[in-house]
Amino acid sequence: MSEDTTVKRKGISKKKRNMIIAIISVIIIAFVFGINHLTSKHLYNGRIAKNIYIEDVDVSNLTKQEALDIVNAKYPIKNLKLSYNNEEYTINAKDVDLSYNTKQVVDEAYNLTREKSYLSNVMTYMRTKFGGHDLGIKVSYDEDKLDKEIGQVSKQINKKYVDATISVSGGITVKESQTGLKCDDETNKKAIEKAYKDKNYETVALKVDVTQPRVKTEDVKSIDTVLGSYSTTFNQSQYGRNYNITLALDRCDGSVVMPGETFSYNDATGPRIVSNGFKYASVIVAGDYQDAPGGGVCQGSTTLFNAVLLSGLDITQVRNHSKKAAYVPVGRDAMVNDGDSDFKFTNNFDHPVYISAYTGGGVAGAQIYGCSKDRVGVSIKTTKFTYNGLEGAKTYRTITKNGKSETKQIYTAVYNG
Repeated sequence: MSEDTTVKRKGISKKKRNMIIAIISVIIIAFVFGINHLTSKHLYNGRIAKNIYIEDVDVSNLTKQEALDIVNAKYPIKNLKLSYNNEEYTINAKDVDLSYNTKQVVDEAYNLTREKSYLSNVMTYMRTKFGGHDLGIKVSYDEDKLDKEIGQVSKQINKKYVDATISVSGGITVKESQTGLKCDDETNKKAIEKAYKDKNYETVALKVDVTQPRVKTEDVKSIDTVLGSYSTTFNQSQYGRNYNITLALDRCDGSVVMPGETFSYNDATGPRIVSNGFKYASVIVAGDYQDAPGGGVCQGSTTLFNAVLLSGLDITQVRNHSKKAAYVPVGRDAMVNDGDSDFKFTNNFDHPVYISAYTGGGVAGAQIYGCSKDRVGVSIKTTKFTYNGLEGAKTYRTITKNGKSETKQIYTAVYNG
């Protein structure tokens, strides 16, 4: 090999090496330039990366403030209107502390390509650029305050149903029933919460249920006669006692008892306490007389008991006093107290019955109105006896219907004075 050939080969190798170095240098410069361009123009340019959406709003290349403004404009917080029967009601956003986390979501969008390592941020940027990234706005509100606002709206709409009844003054006339309204608060709350979540402020139609009366007009139209009546007398000079008799019977007056229902004297009159309206008067406590609230209410229960007894209705609970009552024969009294002693009857007829109870001129009276088709023949028999030197009586009732008679004992009474 000649010396010239060796020199030529060395020259070629040096040129090749220089070319490679030049290529690598260009690549490095291009890479550095590309990284610098990516960093300055896309990653750390003070703007949100491409292809990022908040709800359905494209916030690509926007500053945080620009993104916040455009998202708030698309999804503003508003008062929510509710409607029922052409009436509108409003729940103010401030009254329930309604808010959206829009600022937090904008920050999240901005930091998506900034919060981790450089390489990780680059990978996130590329993934977002080609695959997109969606963020949602969350809603928050004070649930207790929302419940209160819903309750206020319901209070304006709700209407209690009115039972049908009758008036017996100057003949029997029917007072018609009325349906009521009751807002479905649970369903309405769900609809309101969905509107908040969806950021949809179209008027929410409220769900309101129509409530039916317990006693309907057609029910009381069957009442056409008196089935049983009874009266007792009292001393008008005893103010507290007279007041209590009147109060108790007033609370029973007008009651309609449907077929199969049970009437409770204690439920109708309430507890015998001053805060329930009763006055102090003489009562029997442990066999002795003493003043206490409610003295006299037993004359009311006794009067009503006898009217029910004579009507043929089913007596389900009754008991006698420990001492004989001056206003009624033995075996015909009905003692009540706030403990376990009550007077109850069940409507065993096919039609409703109506209680008329009153006082006036020293007389306490009760009448049971009902349907003439339910009328039965009634006779009462009381047999007296002596038990350990104490006077007692057994009370029987015979009911005659369709030519058939049946006698049942109502109760056994024993008196110690």
